[in-house]
Amino acid sequence: MILNVKEVELLKLLCWCKNAPAPSAWQIGIFNAQSIAALEYFGLVFVSRNKKYIRPRPSAYHLMETAGFSFKADAAPQTRPRILDRRNTAAKVLLTFYSAGADVFKDRIDEISEKAVYVPSFAARSANSGNPFGSTKFYGIYQTSGTLYLVFYADDAGVYFQKELTLFHSYIDRSHIQNTGIIFMGGSVPEIGDTVFHEPRPAEQPKKKYNTDSFGKVFSMTSLPVHFVPVGNAGAQMLRYLAMPRYRERLARLVLRKSYRPPYDALPDTDAIHFRPPHLPAAVTLDMDIKRIDRAVSAAKGQGFPKIVLYALPEQVPFLRERYQGAAEVIAVNAERLDREIGVGDGIPDGAAPYFTAEGRCIDVADFAAYRKSKA
Repeated sequence: MILNVKEVELLKLLCWCKNAPAPSAWQIGIFNAQSIAALEYFGLVFVSRNKKYIRPRPSAYHLMETAGFSFKADAAPQTRPRILDRRNTAAKVLLTFYSAGADVFKDRIDEISEKAVYVPSFAARSANSGNPFGSTKFYGIYQTSGTLYLVFYADDAGVYFQKELTLFHSYIDRSHIQNTGIIFMGGSVPEIGDTVFHEPRPAEQPKKKYNTDSFGKVFSMTSLPVHFVPVGNAGAQMLRYLAMPRYRERLARLVLRKSYRPPYDALPDTDAIHFRPPHLPAAVTLDMDIKRIDRAVSAAKGQGFPKIVLYALPEQVPFLRERYQGAAEVIAVNAERLDREIGVGDGIPDGAAPYFTAEGRCIDVADFAAYRKSKA
């Protein structure tokens, strides 16, 4: 079996993450269960009996070395459920950024980068001696051409927000990029919203070992942009938009086309004027910056408008209609048309083509048959 480009990419991702959940949990269309089954058959990955955890075998790391990639494996297979579950979540988050076209194989932010970069927290920790990140709970840092985002996965455990934010700004201090924001990730936009805005009553809250800040408190206390981004294809689509220079105006022009009119001067958080009378202010909310949407809705009301128009992806519509009921008209955009006009893909050129190493040779899994017997 000659490995193709997509199979090598999958092995790279698995070796980088060390553990990953079953493909059904990834919610991206690039890889599937058949991809994992093929690698498992050739002794390159191990799948737990409950199908919950996938990890590369030593043969996979050896194969990656042959292909010119160096990844550090665990000294012994990790068995602690808490660590494995966090790794699974980290892998889902990383795969979403990978599907968005970001370079995810980085351990530090770049001074100059031709594409968006995602630095996972496990890589940032490994690259910094003395573990300056300590017990922080962030999952990574997303770098676009104009903004650096601190990435969290919203859950009931909360975060040490002030500590996380201080270390984030210290870490990016030398970057030429001055704009910063926050990304809350989760299984879906409604799931993220439920975690942030519908905190359980004190009697229902799980007992915390340390005094963390809930994501609802983080949302209320920060003045930074806060984007709700689900893992999977829908989230990857949003991240691609965030990576575009001047994405707000560009998306507004793409959505409204010839009907586009610049926003009212007094409403900077909106993106256009709706083309139908009574010409309400409109915001293209594909980035799901909830802080901005809140301001736009409030400001439009203050200017005497009965409501605002929000243009959103189909997956975002239910949450927005519930949150801004009576204050906004939410219109779903044609996401497929947008992606065609922007020109997006999975970032893997001809994934079915054979993979060639820097020396110009293919990788035959048969060369690693001896490693199939060492199933660690």
